[in-house]
Amino acid sequence: MNTILCIGDSITAGWPYGTACAYSEYLKPGHMTVNRGVPGETAGDILRRFERELISSEADMVLIMAGTNDAISPYGSPDQTFDCVRQMLQTARRRSVLPVVLTCMFPDEQGVPAWFDDLERVRKFLERYNQLLTEYCGNQQISLIRTHTISPGYTDGVHPDQNGYRILGEYISREFRNLISLQQSRTEETL
Repeated sequence: MNTILCIGDSITAGWPYGTACAYSEYLKPGHMTVNRGVPGETAGDILRRFERELISSEADMVLIMAGTNDAISPYGSPDQTFDCVRQMLQTARRRSVLPVVLTCMFPDEQGVPAWFDDLERVRKFLERYNQLLTEYCGNQQISLIRTHTISPGYTDGVHPDQNGYRILGEYISREFRNLISLQQSRTEETL
């Protein structure tokens, strides 16, 4: 049975409902999952603990979802955020852990909280960041799940509601299983 480390911020953690609603729960049939989502963390925060989490979880695979808090913060840039994820991907590969990247979902304009100061800036940030992830993963043959293509339903414009977490979890699980099947097919072709 493979161990999958799911690392990221509050969306990975299933906030505000907890890990019982998180996408990691939908990967469990056939896999052991370790959820290391920490609300409020930026990609830089996740990078600082990334290698330690890989080692302690004894992961065979890692799903990385980072960037939403970077986009909300007025201090970061899409390029800086991408660079943090790029370093995580390199660390995973160096440790022989199969990486899978999840793109960032766009905030829902209807439920955006009052503290959201500039929705257009956040959207542009995420568009650029998701583009950088997509291009890099394509060039490096790293699996990518395009979670930015779904709109699951939100509690506050950023975090999915309970049904939204179900939609997100089912989507990630389906895409993940498709990626695993594709990789197994490629492995069998080379044997």
